[in-house]
Amino acid sequence: MCASEVIPLLPQLLEWIQDMNWPVAEPVLEVLLQYPTKLIPHVEEVLLGNDDMWIYWCLVKVFPALPDFSKQVLVNAVEQLAMQKITPFNEDIVETAKEALQSCHF
Repeated sequence: MCASEVIPLLPQLLEWIQDMNWPVAEPVLEVLLQYPTKLIPHVEEVLLGNDDMWIYWCLVKVFPALPDFSKQVLVNAVEQLAMQKITPFNEDIVETAKEALQSCHF
């Protein structure tokens, strides 16, 4: 598939990494990471959403694999997650967001 065919499918492809335990998740992630600039708004939407598992996997698998220029665009959304008041329901997300920020080199 060429870029003009893949780019419109990025939102649907991103759904396949809601759970990285799914067998198709890793190969889909490889495809997604080929389009970091086009992927940014879709990842930001996930990070600002309320699907904790999807947010977690974006923080653990997508964010660290992005080039620095893409991370810079997403850093505000990740900072929002990292600065949340910790509750029993969001502790993993807050800690993972902090770790993601620590991995930034800019």
